[in-house]
Amino acid sequence: METLPEVTEIPLAGIVTSENPFPHFSIDRVLLNDSATELLAWFETTDLWSFTKTNFYTQYEFSLVSLDLPEPLKFLNREATLNYLSENFGAHFGKSLKVIDITVHKLINGHKMGVHNDFIGSAETHRLVVQINDHWSDEKGGYLMLFNSKAPTDVAKIIRPLHNTGIGFEISDRSYHAVSAVHDFTRYTLVYTFNAVD
Repeated sequence: METLPEVTEIPLAGIVTSENPFPHFSIDRVLLNDSATELLAWFETTDLWSFTKTNFYTQYEFSLVSLDLPEPLKFLNREATLNYLSENFGAHFGKSLKVIDITVHKLINGHKMGVHNDFIGSAETHRLVVQINDHWSDEKGGYLMLFNSKAPTDVAKIIRPLHNTGIGFEISDRSYHAVSAVHDFTRYTLVYTFNAVD
C-alpha cells in the first residue's frame, strides 16, 4: 500500500499496543494541542447535540460525516484525513480499513455507559475514541473500562479520560467496555468507526 502524506493536525503520538483483554492501543496525543483546544471550544458552544437514551447508555451525540465544520476543524472529516487514519489504524491491526462513520459524544452529570461490546457483525470492525476533556480530574469519573468478559466485576483495565488521548480497538464479541458515571463534568469524545475492506 502506498504511504499517504501525514495529516499534520493528527500526530498520533505515543502509541502503545496491547492484546489484553482484546486487541487495542492507546495514544498519548491524538491531535495537535491547538486543534484539541479548538475542538473542545466548539463542543462547548455548538447547538447540534441530539439526546439519545438506550437500555445501556445515555448521551448527547451527532455525526460529523457530511457536516460543514468550522474552518480550524475542517481537517476532521476531509478525505485525506480519513485515508490517513484508515492506513495508520489498519497498520496497527494488520488490516485494510476504511472510515465509515464519525460521531461525537457528550456525557453530562450522571450519564454512563453499561458493559457492552459494540459488536454488530462485519459492518463495523474497529473504533478510534479520542478524549476531549480539558480540566478533568479523578473525582469527575467518566473512566473508560475494558473487561475480560461481560461481567461488570471482571474489569481488566481502567483508562483515565485525559484530554487529547485516545484508544483504538478491534470490535468483536469480546471487546467489552463501559464508561463509569460522570460527576459534575461534561465528558466529550470524538469517535471514528472503521470497516475492514479485505
